[in-house]
Amino acid sequence: MKIFRIIQSVLAAFFGVQNNNKFKQDDKFIEKNGVKYFLIVGFILVLLLLSLLSLFVSFIVD
Repeated sequence: MKIFRIIQSVLAAFFGVQNNNKFKQDDKFIEKNGVKYFLIVGFILVLLLLSLLSLFVSFIVD
């Protein structure tokens, strides 16, 4: 599974929109390799989102 596919799956999970076929593919990947890749990408995306929100708010306030 490529990194782009993992990022796409994590973003779909953020918005709660993932079809059943992709969910099964993710489940197979997690059974084979563990959940660590999804956790790492999830934490990075959350930090990126928080940073962007912080920059946006500081831009609006100042």
